[in-house]
Amino acid sequence: MWRIGLDGGAEALGPVSSLLGPRERERAARTRDLPSAERYVLTHGAVRTILGGYLGIAGCAVHWSAGTHGKPAFEGPLSHWQWSLSRSAEHALLAVCLSARVGVDIERVDEQTPAVALAARFLPLEEAACVAAQKTPHAARVVYHRLLSRKEACVKASGGRLLDGLRLNVLTPGTVHGTGAMAGERWQLRDLSAPPGFVAALAVLGDEARGLRLFDWGWRAPGPEPGNFRPPAPSSAAGQAPRSLPFEFQRSLAEPWPRGECSR
Repeated sequence: MWRIGLDGGAEALGPVSSLLGPRERERAARTRDLPSAERYVLTHGAVRTILGGYLGIAGCAVHWSAGTHGKPAFEGPLSHWQWSLSRSAEHALLAVCLSARVGVDIERVDEQTPAVALAARFLPLEEAACVAAQKTPHAARVVYHRLLSRKEACVKASGGRLLDGLRLNVLTPGTVHGTGAMAGERWQLRDLSAPPGFVAALAVLGDEARGLRLFDWGWRAPGPEPGNFRPPAPSSAAGQAPRSLPFEFQRSLAEPWPRGECSR
């Protein structure tokens, strides 16, 4: 899991933009809000650099396809590499896995959200009751957005739509069983630490609970001599030699698996 801060990377915008593909550049150019456009460029530049480091190729050579609902995937011999990206304001998360499909989500807690009303309309009864039981409107919004983030992570792991995942019971992290359009699927769900005002979640498709290694991406514009980017290889790719690339990362300690209910 990579945490990517999107503020403070302005010096890297030029070099990073050269890594993007034509569609990414077009989307950035269409974004009218300049900070949003810059964060989009930085996000995709970081993702391309990290994935390229794992694959042993330059970031500009990383190519992927998108499923019906936008889930990114590699094709051919690289199809066993699974990854998921989420971005909200100045923060982004990238999950990478070799052994299962993953979904990650980060979102800002919107202080204008009518959490109790929305929960009553869209969420299962038990979850709606949990939101309504909070002592303050802010606490209700935090719980509501956390539940949505958990559902979004599950849906992204499967490549589905949030609409199909709204009825999933995600009140408690751990094993989540699919219902409705997602019946028969199971996910291992966990909350992730997030900056103040944000919530985040990670879901892995399947029955096996997997460990998590957490890393913080650090921006450094390339100088005359490129720095070495050596991402930590997943266990099944430990012998892979990453290619030198012009950015560095900073490693933080792995988080323990969190347990408990929806922030009550």
